[in-house]
Amino acid sequence: MTPYEAIFRRKSVRKYREDEISGKILEKIGRFEEDAIGIRPDIRVKWKILNGADRRLKGLFRVRAPYYVALYSEICEDYRKNAGCLMEQLALYLHTRGIGSCYQGGAKLKNDEERELELVMIMAFGYPAEPLERRYEDFRRTELKRLVTIRGEFGKVQRKLLEAARLAPSAMNLQPWHFVATDGRIHLFVRKPGVVGYRLQQDFNLFDAGVALAHMLVTAEELWFDLEYQKLDSIVEKEFQNYIYVGSLTILNDSEKI
Repeated sequence: MTPYEAIFRRKSVRKYREDEISGKILEKIGRFEEDAIGIRPDIRVKWKILNGADRRLKGLFRVRAPYYVALYSEICEDYRKNAGCLMEQLALYLHTRGIGSCYQGGAKLKNDEERELELVMIMAFGYPAEPLERRYEDFRRTELKRLVTIRGEFGKVQRKLLEAARLAPSAMNLQPWHFVATDGRIHLFVRKPGVVGYRLQQDFNLFDAGVALAHMLVTAEELWFDLEYQKLDSIVEKEFQNYIYVGSLTILNDSEKI
């Protein structure tokens, strides 16, 4: 199974066996940014693997698992989107190895010793004690036509990218994104957070945007065409309903060849 195929099968796993994961896989997790397709490879990140017995983990809705991985990042523009993009690719990779995972959005570390980088997200993982996969029909996601505004030519490459993005997981399954498809481009927006919990909602929305971007980048890698991520000055200040502009993907290949 490839990471692309995992997009259409993966689900969050909340029950785990205590089986150990091989040192080789744990080592790969610890340097996963070397293999992932990032939107900002210049951003410094750090992965930290925690044993399930580590009592430093705290927070609401925490899943009990044999392992957790914490992703840290330097604070700069796009860092939450970049973190979401990297961690979702890790989740897809783990799925291809028969390992389940589940984001721990409310989890933190007691007495965290990391001082230079910010803890962005923690993810539980391990061999599942429940079904690892779900059928495509079992995804609870908004229909594509309600997530996309089409302005210009809409090709089959854009449809494949957007269908993969539609299946991306998000905090509380809120699916905070909207896409504008134009000739050869997909522009990504996320919902403006409400007044209550503004900062937390914004943080999760930006991380979720990175998760959706990961699905599109993995799709492009699988289907042998190139994408370029950028933030376009011409769109940054645009108002689009109740959404905030996140960034754009430009399709560099001729879509008619795919």
